[in-house]
Formats: sequence, structure tokens, C-alpha cells
Amino acid sequence: MSLKRILCAASLLWIGAPLGQADASASVRGAQCPDAAFVTLDAGRVVAADWVEYRPGKVHTFQILTQSRVVDATIDLRPDQTAAHSSVVLSIAGQPPDPPKERDLGAGAIYWSDFISSSVMQAVARAVVLNQDRVEIPGASLYTDTRGNILVERIDATDWKVTYHNKRYLVLTDTQGCMIAATLPDFGVTIERRFDFPRSAYPLWPAYGAPPDHAYAAQEVSIATAGHTLAGTLTLPDSKKQLPAAILITGLSPSERNNGTPPWMPFRDIADSLTRSGIAVLRVDDIGIGQSTGDHAPSTTFDEADDVRAEIAWLRAQPNIDPKRILLVGYSEGGLIAPMVASQDQAIAGIITLAGPGVPGPQLAREQTEAAVNGDPNIAPADREKEIEKELAEPMTPRESAFLIIDPLSYAEKVRCPALILQGGADVTVPLRSAEKLAYAMRGNGNADVTVRIIPGVSHSQLPDPLGLPSGWIYLPAFETSPFVLETISDWVKSRFG
Repeated sequence: MSLKRILCAASLLWIGAPLGQADASASVRGAQCPDAAFVTLDAGRVVAADWVEYRPGKVHTFQILTQSRVVDATIDLRPDQTAAHSSVVLSIAGQPPDPPKERDLGAGAIYWSDFISSSVMQAVARAVVLNQDRVEIPGASLYTDTRGNILVERIDATDWKVTYHNKRYLVLTDTQGCMIAATLPDFGVTIERRFDFPRSAYPLWPAYGAPPDHAYAAQEVSIATAGHTLAGTLTLPDSKKQLPAAILITGLSPSERNNGTPPWMPFRDIADSLTRSGIAVLRVDDIGIGQSTGDHAPSTTFDEADDVRAEIAWLRAQPNIDPKRILLVGYSEGGLIAPMVASQDQAIAGIITLAGPGVPGPQLAREQTEAAVNGDPNIAPADREKEIEKELAEPMTPRESAFLIIDPLSYAEKVRCPALILQGGADVTVPLRSAEKLAYAMRGNGNADVTVRIIPGVSHSQLPDPLGLPSGWIYLPAFETSPFVLETISDWVKSRFG
């Protein structure tokens, strides 16, 4: 049996190739579109920005995703708006850039990227040249030979619909055909053209550092445990009083302290939101991952629970931390570990589970594998049952084996502290009924402070994603944790511990 599909959002690392189905736009109807920034917003929060400069036969785009991942691309354009050649430099905030990637993009295709917003306008530009109300346009990757068809439909002179990878962009252009805005109604994401949005308005932010606005401090810490050392980051509000503190607990896959790499860093997002609310936050690399020592391969859920206990002890010894106001925030498998630890430590002030399992491991494995296989368009319906059984029969790691023997409810029913149980409505990795099953178990022994929140349109990764399938994760329009998730967590914590 394999848990490769189980609680695995944390293992999805940023990969250059999927990102690379690239971007931009140029002259439309013989008129050059103005240089501009295209700002991507989720519930009003800026989650990406794309600065685009147009020159005859050439476009330059400088895209920043979640203030962390940079795509610096220059593409040569033909008069028919197809792409000829590209040069791309990828980098991560605080790290040296990768070597340039040069590619000839062949004939007949535009350059396209699911993550570079101005490429939507390029699709419209090509449709204008073809002068068709409905047309499929090949899109070429900047990194591989991959191509995919983008459907462009003209609604009227300034309104368009662009569809690709289950995403539907409703595009507004000016009379020249230059994009003014695009909406992804299924995701709650908008893209807006701005002429007054300099790069300084969206500065880079190294993954483990303090934020650019210096709203709080970020300290590198080292925590000794039995046989290894955990490296992490402690974020601290500016206060002379003892602070409440939260410990963030990672998911099943090997994870560094942000529970993901740029541009997807849910734990940095959560730590930022909580620290701005007056809560100190500790997040660490898993054993043997990142800067933590030890061997991750043989570690189990029970071992990580012991590491969390060591983090609790370390926090309680810090002079600026209130030892009576420490709470646990667990994601996915961490949403199991938080109740495990709290059930045995009555001094824990509260727990939050994010997409935590509420059914036994074997049941979770089967349901999750079925959901992933049945939702994968690349697997023929006739082959799906065989694929499900094949994946369930794959060898397991020690951690997966240990995970499968645990009944989450046996720990949940012993949790006495306040609890927030939060899950995305589009989560196909953990059954949605897990949330109420956990709540019922906690309330069964008299715990009166148990809150359940289901956030519509949010997947297991805590991102806006109405489908939630692991196979579609790399094609999402935004990578910052859903603002509704962050607000729900911060509001609940402030009401009890702020």
C-alpha cells in the first residue's frame, strides 16, 4: 500500500518545468500595448505581480510569486504574435539566480504560463490576429517541449473568455485589445493592470526572514532533542510582555519549516498572520530535512510527536514566552499530531487542526487514492480500479506504516483544551467528514470550546482551488494560503489568546 497520494500536499515542491509554460504579450492590431504591471489578487491581497515591457518584436516580463519566486523572461515575437525564442532566469528571494534557460519555441504557438498572468493577454493577441470568435491556440512551454491548447472565445469587442487547465479567465481589454483585467470566478482571483505599481510595492522576502515591512522579528533557533537537533525560525512581535506562542506542525511528507518551497509556503503565511496578531510562532525543519540533523527515513508520526514535545519544552523555557499560553497548529498529519500531544499534555492552551484526518489510516488511504485516481483525466475509466489497487499495494515507508495504525479519534476524545478544526471544502485528500468526526469526539468528554470551520473552494493545500486534485496543483493561479483560512485562524487565536 502506498500513501504517496496521502496528505501529500506538503511534498509538492516547486519544479521549474511546470512553471515554465511561459508568458507575456505584445502589439495587438498593430498598436503596441503600454508597459504595465499585472497584479494578481486573492480576496484583495496581492499574491503575485508581473511587470511587462513591450518592444517591437520582443517582450520582457518580470514575475514575482508570493514575494519569493522570480521569473525573468524575454521572448522574441513574430508579427503573427507567435513565439520564436525565449530566455528565462529563475531565482528565489535571497538566493543566487539559476543560469539562463534558452529555448527555440518552434512554430505556430504562443508562450504560455499558468503562473505568469500577462500570458493571458498574449492568447487574446493571437486570437485577434487570427480574427476568429472561437479558436484553439497552441501554448509552448519555456522549459520543455510541452504544448497545450488554449481556448479563446470572443464575447464582444472588449470581452473575452480564455480557458486552459480547468481555469476560466474572463478577460476585459481596451479597444486596442490590451488586457485591463481578468477574473477567475471559480477561484476568487482577479488580475488587474496597474500603471502605478513599481517593483518596490511588492518587495522580495527571503523564505525564513523577517518581512520587508519589519512588522516583527525573525530569529533562527536550534532545539536539542534526543539524538538530533531541530533548526527553525521563531517570529516575535515587538512586545515587552510575555507572549502567547504557537507551534506549527508539518504534514506527512518530509518538510522544511515552511511546509513547502517558494512560491508555496503555507507555514510562512500562517506565521506571518499570527505574528502580526501578537502571537509568537515557532516553525522547524523536520528531522533530517533542511538544517535539522538526524535521519528522516526511519522517523514515524510518534517520533514527530516527541519532537513537538521538545519544542514545547524549549518554548516554555524562553523568558519572553508565556508557558501557559502555548498552542499547537497542525497541518494534515500535523492535524493528527496536535491532538496526540494535547491529549497527554493538559497544559496546552489550544489546538488548531488544518485538514487533519478524522478517520483511521487504512480507510483514509483507500478513499484518498480513489478520489485521486477517479479524478485524474489521464487515467481511463476502465483502468481506474486496477490503478487504485496497484497504488494501495505499493511498499510503504516506516512513517506511512505507523500512520496507518493510528485512530485519530482515540486521541481527539481526550483533548480538553479549546480547539479549532478547519478544513477546505474542496479537500479531496482528507474526507470532509473528518472535521465533524473530530469535533464530536472532542465534545464527547465535555470539551465545550470546539469550533468547526469549512472554507469553500479551498483544497488540502489551503489554496484557492475548487477542484482540489493533486494532479492540478501546479496549474493554480495563486500560491498564497487562502486569506479566508488565515483570517479564520488569526481571529480564533486572538479571541482566546491575544
